[in-house]
Amino acid sequence: MKKYMLILSLTLAITSCKDFLEEDPKGLVSSETFFSDSSSLPLTVNALYFNFNAAFNESATLAPYMGGDDLTTQPGSNKQGYREFDQFAVTNTNDKLGVQWYNQYATVRVANSILLNLEVSPAKQEVKDLAAGQAHFMRAIAYFFLTRIWGEIPIVTTMEPDYNIEKSSVEQVYAVIVEDLKVAETLLPEVWNDGTYQGVRPSQGAAKALLANVYLTMAGWPLMQTDKYELAAAKAKEVIDNEAVYGFELMPVADLWLAASNYTNKEIVFGCFYRNNIATWTWQNGNMSAPLPSKPEDEGGWTDYYAEVAFFNKFPEGPRKEATYQTEIMTGDGLVNWDSPKTIHKHPYFKKMQDVENPGDWWSSRTQQIIRYAEVLLTYAEAKAMSDGPDALALESVNRVRRRAGLANLAADLTATAFRDAVVAERGWEFAGGEAASRWFDLIRLELVEAATADRDPAEIPLINQPTKKDYQAPIPAGEVAINPNLGKDTKE
Repeated sequence: MKKYMLILSLTLAITSCKDFLEEDPKGLVSSETFFSDSSSLPLTVNALYFNFNAAFNESATLAPYMGGDDLTTQPGSNKQGYREFDQFAVTNTNDKLGVQWYNQYATVRVANSILLNLEVSPAKQEVKDLAAGQAHFMRAIAYFFLTRIWGEIPIVTTMEPDYNIEKSSVEQVYAVIVEDLKVAETLLPEVWNDGTYQGVRPSQGAAKALLANVYLTMAGWPLMQTDKYELAAAKAKEVIDNEAVYGFELMPVADLWLAASNYTNKEIVFGCFYRNNIATWTWQNGNMSAPLPSKPEDEGGWTDYYAEVAFFNKFPEGPRKEATYQTEIMTGDGLVNWDSPKTIHKHPYFKKMQDVENPGDWWSSRTQQIIRYAEVLLTYAEAKAMSDGPDALALESVNRVRRRAGLANLAADLTATAFRDAVVAERGWEFAGGEAASRWFDLIRLELVEAATADRDPAEIPLINQPTKKDYQAPIPAGEVAINPNLGKDTKE
């Protein structure tokens, strides 16, 4: 059967507000005709990044992470979508569900269009290989976010909508992710020597780093495939051993989240790069924008989220904490501490994304750091500890992150479990505040949601439900289930 596609949706990727199964019949041309034009393949590769970036260019992206113990939201205002996650009472009509769902599936569909039409393209083989490598990587990372948030999801392998598609098991989804990344690391270059920013497109090192994280996640809940710890450690070590080749390094913590480091940050393994107020878009510069972070309303911002008090109090003092949190707030009565009765919300705010190029605008050019090199180091440390015990490299990997944060080295004689726990705590502090390497994902895979929630400060908004395993994954948006009831079924039924 002949494949058809909506070219405007493919090249400009205007899909985020539509059902991922929806198709508009106007303006359809055959994919063979479209891809036979030499300019079509690079346009379609650009669309990969447009769609993926759209999944991270608003704070609603963070809503599924609100069950973590590092961030919370307002008890009132128009934050119901965030509160449902924070209170473990998420409904399938939640207005924040679609941001990740639709844009990640749009990324998958564009990746499919590339992989299914490479033979038609007149491009040189090396150009096709690079396009395929990017498509495999982007499809993998899209599915990785989707299955960690929703669990069982449909595996879409075509460009056409399928209104009867069924969900696949989590294990089946991870099989696709792993295979995609194995292919991607053979096709992607060690570095992109074309003048683009580091991390704007995935490199071979990014594919290995993501695969290491995928294996680490597979070792935990729900798959519990503990043999994957060894694979995670081996793959992360490949990145660490070649950090100079890939150009990865830890940034000084004082510079890590500065706007001045947007395009020169060597810690970014892979990121979403934005450029506000530019008329034309490519995967390097674009008029897509990232939202400003949650600034205090006292200072003229708006407040979708802020720090949980108990987690903040446990956070080790030092330069990393100072760079992560805003603890003094300018009110009408002057500068006061976050817990002053004179503040509106009486919570610390996250400072790590507040340094922006255009502070008077609600939209910014801030780079969203999807994979950081610190995550690779901590992935190796944890995975090595849980496979055959921590070695000297595992100890040095976590200590590199700790020393940057102004902390002492870990003791060299910790048991494997104690070492693992120290690394997980380090991950929580390092990525606090809704980064893509969310604390929430760690709590899920290690089945720590219930214990973390039990330590919730009484100052936070009251829980509606105590969390259980059913709260580890979000419901599929109601609109999707209405179109295709199969998406409302459990694969185990």
